[in-house]
Amino acid sequence: MPVPSFTLFERLYRFLSRHRRALYAVTLLVVVLGAFAASRARIQEDVVAMLPDDGSNVDRDFRLLQLAPFTRNVVITLKAKDAGDPGALTAAADRLAQALAEGGAGKVTTGPADLSGGLFGWLGSALPNLATGDDLARLEAASAPAEVRERLRRSYQRLLSPEGWALKGSIQSDPLSFSAIALEKMRFLNMIPNMRLVENHFVSADGRSALILIESATPMTDSAASRDLMDRIDRAVASGVPAGMSATVLSGHRYTLLNAETIKRDLYVVLTLSGFAVLAIYLLFLRSWSAFFVFLVPSSILVVASGAIALSQGSVFAVTLGFGGVLLGMADEYAMLIFFYCRQGGKDPGTITGEVARPVLFGAAATMISFGVMLMSSLPGQRQLAVYSMIGIVAAVLISLVVLPHLIKPAPQGTLPLGNLNPGWRLPRRPVLALWLVILALCSWQATKVRFNGDLRAINLVSPELRQAEEDLARTWGNMRDKALIFAEGSDLESALGVNDRLFARISGRFAPGELVSLAPLLPSAARQKENRERWTAFWGEGRAERLARELAREGDALGFSGAAFAPFLATLTAPAPAATVEGLKEAGLGELVDSLVIRSPGMVRVLTLVPDTPQLVSALSEELKALPGVHLVSQSRFGDTMGDAIIRDFSRYMELTSLFVLVLVVALFRKPSRILLVLVPVATGLICMFGIMGMLGLDFNIFNIAATILVIGICVDYGIFMVCRLAGESDPAASRAVLVSGLTTLAGLGALALARHPSMQSIGITVLLGVGAGIPAALLVIPALGKKEAP
Repeated sequence: MPVPSFTLFERLYRFLSRHRRALYAVTLLVVVLGAFAASRARIQEDVVAMLPDDGSNVDRDFRLLQLAPFTRNVVITLKAKDAGDPGALTAAADRLAQALAEGGAGKVTTGPADLSGGLFGWLGSALPNLATGDDLARLEAASAPAEVRERLRRSYQRLLSPEGWALKGSIQSDPLSFSAIALEKMRFLNMIPNMRLVENHFVSADGRSALILIESATPMTDSAASRDLMDRIDRAVASGVPAGMSATVLSGHRYTLLNAETIKRDLYVVLTLSGFAVLAIYLLFLRSWSAFFVFLVPSSILVVASGAIALSQGSVFAVTLGFGGVLLGMADEYAMLIFFYCRQGGKDPGTITGEVARPVLFGAAATMISFGVMLMSSLPGQRQLAVYSMIGIVAAVLISLVVLPHLIKPAPQGTLPLGNLNPGWRLPRRPVLALWLVILALCSWQATKVRFNGDLRAINLVSPELRQAEEDLARTWGNMRDKALIFAEGSDLESALGVNDRLFARISGRFAPGELVSLAPLLPSAARQKENRERWTAFWGEGRAERLARELAREGDALGFSGAAFAPFLATLTAPAPAATVEGLKEAGLGELVDSLVIRSPGMVRVLTLVPDTPQLVSALSEELKALPGVHLVSQSRFGDTMGDAIIRDFSRYMELTSLFVLVLVVALFRKPSRILLVLVPVATGLICMFGIMGMLGLDFNIFNIAATILVIGICVDYGIFMVCRLAGESDPAASRAVLVSGLTTLAGLGALALARHPSMQSIGITVLLGVGAGIPAALLVIPALGKKEAP
């Protein structure tokens, strides 16, 4: 029976055989243009590639997590080896801060703004707008005659102390320490748990460390700018830290820089090792000078695909380029099939090209479908990866079927290298099938143990030094960063503050002092301030102000105070109080805190509340806060679970669509049920073994494993198609040899990826290595054992 042939490629071969110089020139021009475009590409190395951009809850939650305090700050801990003079520590912090500022690191902060006078005066004047019903009950107790006597006595003793003259004004304006009630509300603004103020500096509880914060305009996603920023900081630290002290620098920029430099190193290692490994395989199995042209096919594809992405999208995700090692090993399978059949000879090259075009196009169509499904992804990195791979596949098919047949000459007498190597048919049928079924059963059982991990930290590299710095930061200053965020949202500040009032009233009773960070006690909404002020006026208007004035006069006279000594204080009880505003808090020295907790964006204002990020608390609050409109809870711990759920949904959808489309294609191409099942043997084996071994080894399934799974499907379907489309029947080794050699080159590329340090590249390398590594013997050994010789 004649072998099915695509005559288009046969006719195209005959036409181009008369214009080979033009064909070679056009091909070279395309590759050169691709190389030029790729060299101009801007490589993007941040985690944005693997974040949804579809406006989903996952997308929104991640962007809200970036609004957490300290997320964008550079945090420096200056530590003395031994506890000593606090003045020396704060002086060293000032010198380092000056060196950082002069070095252009950004806005440097060693402590809050000067709080002397301004804050306490503001708290006293704003108390009528801030005092709750519970606060008034405390004021009533403080106004009792016995309490007035005791508090005045303490104030009098303070006046007799060496600093008494300086305290005269404050005692006149607040002899009974009513402002302490307002001052207690400051505990809700303590975002650094283990911090105390020493000479207006952030100092640790043990007195050995000082905290320095840098607010930099450098985006954390810009690796080049991050490198410059970290160099500036490192130089300032080297020159500004005195002997006997050390400084630890922690920042998102450090993580960006580490990941960017690791990816660049991995790209160099992966592509270099892939290239040498593929070349070695070619030299072993091809043993022909014309094999050099086969080697150039995947190299050219990398250049063309990278250039096309650079031209169409401007920037290229580094992970996409890292996938080039995979594409290098994947795309040569079409060229390999052409090579072996052309070297085997026996027919006119044009006829061979037309016949080989059938399995090549079938396999390419299946792989294109597999990657095409990824275009539906909400992750920009996966979509770019799909486009990159599809461009590479199209380029591989065109070069293999149009250009390569003109460069491959038949071997003498049609003999192929390692002619005694004819895999697949010589092993006993029953042992092969028995072993295959046992492996599938074992892997199917272990596949149930695979865990889906949506935590973005799992796909980012964290060095031991950075992990130690994180632990030191938490140990010294407490849990500064790992907080759950609750946003009170409104169209303007007043509506957001109103939502924040209701939020605070709902949750404040849950937390011990210091656990809850909220602006609500110091910046209520205008409506809540009006309620407080009316309650205050009613409280003092019931004769309490007059009674208190009499008590102060009597007890003050006994201690020697003048009759008018407390007139300023008594006036504040009934005088109109200024409203508590954002501007007032800033003037009082709390500007940085307010800016951290009030976040403005076009059309929306968010007021931030921080709570401990524990699974039990977050779960309980999530249910409770559903009843509060305008409140949105975001948790780093819950985000990982949400991301994991999204991965499972996306993966399930990809698998369903890919399996459906590939099955439809295979059915349309082969029709006969026995052949359809044979084609699917490698892909089924590869997937089951991939998941089974991952479960057996305790490997998690992450975002990058989705791309790996799609790759396993595409490659293994190709192998099944090649084996079932064997052109010359059982005795023809060309198809088996092409599958074997292209499989080895794929494993070589993937093996190099498995050596990468970056978790994302390593995930692709290890998991696809497992799947394709199982699919190759399934194609070479199981398909022949299951199938009988059929005429194509």
